[in-house]
Amino acid sequence: MSRHLRLGVVLRLREMEEEAARTRLAGALQTHRLALGSHDEAVGWLAERSVALAAVQLDGGWAERLIASARALALAGERCAVASLAVETAAEALVTRRQELAGAARRRQVVERLRDRIASEERLATHRSEQAAASERTTARHAWLAIMERDR
Repeated sequence: MSRHLRLGVVLRLREMEEEAARTRLAGALQTHRLALGSHDEAVGWLAERSVALAAVQLDGGWAERLIASARALALAGERCAVASLAVETAAEALVTRRQELAGAARRRQVVERLRDRIASEERLATHRSEQAAASERTTARHAWLAIMERDR
């Protein structure tokens, strides 16, 4: 198997790895956005329950209504805490996925630089070979002309 073919295969694998990392990052970003939306809803619900409890307290309402409003507020607080934890977890996953993408991109770039370096070395070797052949032809021609001049 030639060097170019092997490097091409490795480069394609690195590109596929980078694309997979990009896809995982997109999924993590979507999860983070959903978690933020849930958190915003939970905060809104907590605010509504807080206002409802204050209204019941100001009304001088029945104890049952006061207890129900207090329980709803506690439930909203728990929901908000769970949503905050989900946002933190999603943010950590997002950072991890970004790091994975950066690592995959670096690994791809290493293979690309190696491929470019090898291609450059091959071009230089080809150029040197062509120069050597041209020099050889010129030397042979010069020698031939010298022989022809001497034989005259």
